[in-house]
Formats: sequence, structure tokens, C-alpha cells
Amino acid sequence: MHHDAHEAPPDGGYGWICVLCSFTVHFFALGIESSWGVYQSHYFTSHVLGPVSSSDLAWVGSIQATGQPLVGILAGILAQRIGFRITGFMGTCIMCMGLIAASFSTHIWHLYLTQGVMFGVGSGFAFIPAVCIPSQWFTKHRGLATGIAASGYGVGGLVLSPLTQKLIDHLGFRWALRATGLMTLLALGVADIFLKPRASIHPPTRIDKNLMTNKVFLFLCSIGLFSGPGFYVPLFYVPDYAVNKLERSAQDGANSAALISAFSAIGRVCLGIVGDHLGHLHILSLCQFLGGVGQMAIWPFVHNLAGLMAFSSFYGFFTGGYVSLYPVVAADLYGVEGLASITGVMFSSFVPGTLVGPPASGAILDRHTDPSTGKINFLPVQLFGGTWLIVSAFMAVMVKVFHDKRGSIVIR
Repeated sequence: MHHDAHEAPPDGGYGWICVLCSFTVHFFALGIESSWGVYQSHYFTSHVLGPVSSSDLAWVGSIQATGQPLVGILAGILAQRIGFRITGFMGTCIMCMGLIAASFSTHIWHLYLTQGVMFGVGSGFAFIPAVCIPSQWFTKHRGLATGIAASGYGVGGLVLSPLTQKLIDHLGFRWALRATGLMTLLALGVADIFLKPRASIHPPTRIDKNLMTNKVFLFLCSIGLFSGPGFYVPLFYVPDYAVNKLERSAQDGANSAALISAFSAIGRVCLGIVGDHLGHLHILSLCQFLGGVGQMAIWPFVHNLAGLMAFSSFYGFFTGGYVSLYPVVAADLYGVEGLASITGVMFSSFVPGTLVGPPASGAILDRHTDPSTGKINFLPVQLFGGTWLIVSAFMAVMVKVFHDKRGSIVIR
């Protein structure tokens, strides 16, 4: 089941241009998503859209995060049929339109359609081509190359979270959304031009149906399925934790969320290198386990801003490794020729968790909010998020177990 292109990847050359372009796509497509917590906190405290609950707002972030994996299969097939560049640029345009349309919202359901559905779907079409191409140009340094590209997510969150807060403070949320949309169109439009697959790659135009009955592949998809409900909990609620629990400013909350993204960028590169030497699957399972432990055993004991920043750094570092290594493991298992459609199926496994997880987290917070003081007990949602990541780590172990039993798939 493991196939390689007939011509060995150059492990460099134009591949580094593709890594830079992929980095740019990650910076905006996922960096904007990771800064949702800043918008969420603003909508909740300012009442610009009327009085809204945490669970109501969580649906926006949930729909946004779900849109990307929801179109994963379609994006993968389109990339292989009509081209990676066209698919990516189509997603770029949809993202821009979604953000600008969101700036005219007057009710929460407007955000569901614009900042949620439109941006999420657009980011899916932009993301799938970008996440697959670096692996086509590298073998020996595949983890490093993919880690650098995926670190755009972390750097994007690091830059865009505090920048979004600054834009909201000085221009209002409507112009913050418009400015971000136009920046996205300009930067990703250029990146889509230079992002191209290797000429020697001849991708299939359909998905191998045998994959759907392959136990190794099913457990591989289960990693994403079970990580979805818990992965976004710190990203969405660290800003609220800083304001509500620690009584810090909204900017402190945005900066704490930005640290998750910053260390995510570092983790993607560093753990990509470690994965190249110790095994991508082994490091992926370790990352998921430590991310879950962090939510359950570190975050609940944070009582000051320094502690919150330490947790954000820890969580960002290890979950960053998970995000960058997940598609690399797919390339190790199944080769790079059909990677776009395979990755699309894998990321589609995120849909149930990312759709239901954030609203469930919001509902948990609403239930544990004191109506008289507005103070929130965050412990139940911290345990909720961490449990899912630990289950996801177990799924990664099962991939290894069933691979060893079958002995028919190469894992590097």
C-alpha cells in the first residue's frame, strides 16, 4: 500500500519556495482561525450583536473550524483534477468574502454564515493543497519541511491574535474584519501562484475505496476524530480564562492565546526534526498525550498570568507537533501521489468533533457560570478537553499496533 513517485524528490530546490508558500497559507487560513477567541471575547463582553451566551458564540468558532475538514475530501479531489493552484485560489477568494461579509453582521446568525461557514469552507479549499505539496518535494527532511510550512499556523496566531485585538480597539471589529480579509486576499493570492506540485507526481483522480476498510487507516482517521472536541478548548477559552478567572485585561488574554500559536510554530519545526529521527508516528502520539495532560493537570492549577503563559507555551509546543506530523504520517504510510485526497479524508474526520466540541465546551461553561457574579468554573471544560486528546493519543498507538500486525505498510 506504500507507493513512491518514480523520480526521487529533490529534498530541496524549488521545494523550499513551496514551503514558504505553504507557510503563508497556514499563516492566514489557520492563524485567523486561532485568533477567533479574541473576536469571541469581544462579542461576549461588548454586546455589539446583542446579549449572546458562550455556547451561542462557540458555534461560530465551531462552524469555522469544521468548514475546513468538511470540504477536505472535495478539496483533495479538486486539487488532483483541476489543479492545486486553482483550488487554493478559489479558497482564498471565499475566505476574503467571508470575512468582509462578517463585518456587516448585526445578529449572531449572520456570523454563523460568514465568519463561520464561508471562512471555514474557504480555508479548507486553501489549506488542503498547501498541506500536501511540501511532502512531495522532500523525503529525508519531510518532517522538517512540513513542520516549517505548518509553523505558519503558530506564527499566524502569534501575530494575528494581538493584531486583531489592536485593530478592534482602534478601528472596531467591523474594520478589523475587512482589513484582515483584504490582507488574506493579497498574501494568499501571491502564494497560490508559486505553490505547485512536483511535475513527476501523477495523482489519481479518485479515492482508493479499499482504504475505507483498512484498519490502520481507520485508526489514523480516529486520531483526528477524537482530537476534535478537545483540541480547540485552550485556543477558544484562554482569553476568557485570563479575563474572568485571573481578572486580567482582554489584551493579556489575547497575548496568552498568541503564546499558544507562538510555541505551536516552534513545536512544529522542532518536533518535525525529532520525528525525522525517532519516527513521526511515535512523536505524534506523544504530542497528543502531553497536550491532554496539559489541559487536565497544568491548566487547572494556573492562578496568575505567568502561569497561564507557561501553560499556553507548553500546550502550543506539543499540539503544534501533532498538527504538523499528522499529514507526514499519511505520506509515510501511503506515499505522496494520492496524498491530497488521502489527507482530505483524514482531515474530514475532524468534522464531528470540531462541530460539536466547542459548543459543548461553551454549554459546559454556561452551566458552571455563577449568574450573580458572572464568575466561571473552568475545571469541567479543562477535564473535557484533555480527555479527548488522551483518547486520540491511544488511537495513534493503535495505528502502530495494527501496522506491526499487518506488516504491509512502511512507517518511517
